[in-house]
Amino acid sequence: MRVYLTIFLLTITCITKANFWSSYECTLRYGIDNGWYASTVDYTNYGNGTYATYSLAVYVEYNRVTVIDFGNGGSVHSGINNEGYYYSGGYLNFEYQYGTMNIVAATTTVTVMQDGSSRYYKIRIE
Repeated sequence: MRVYLTIFLLTITCITKANFWSSYECTLRYGIDNGWYASTVDYTNYGNGTYATYSLAVYVEYNRVTVIDFGNGGSVHSGINNEGYYYSGGYLNFEYQYGTMNIVAATTTVTVMQDGSSRYYKIRIE
């Protein structure tokens, strides 16, 4: 509760100061930077019984995995696509070093649904 209150007060302070003093700059950093990350991906397709683990590149945008690159020219991504699949999830959960706010890992699950079948990508970035 104390952490949420502190973040809220810092955010309000930053917004207030930014509105009144245009030269004042205040940023509150949360999460990880946008960009490509190496990750471990546990893939599951219950429809055909496929389970596998891969090392894949993922793109993070605003603390959400928005692209999973398969490394062979293929990928799945959020947003509009021509393949007819629906991409959901990808919002990162952070693991912190004990007693600090240092992020040591980020995890999420992406679900891709197509033709009545669902594929799950459990992602871990370290």
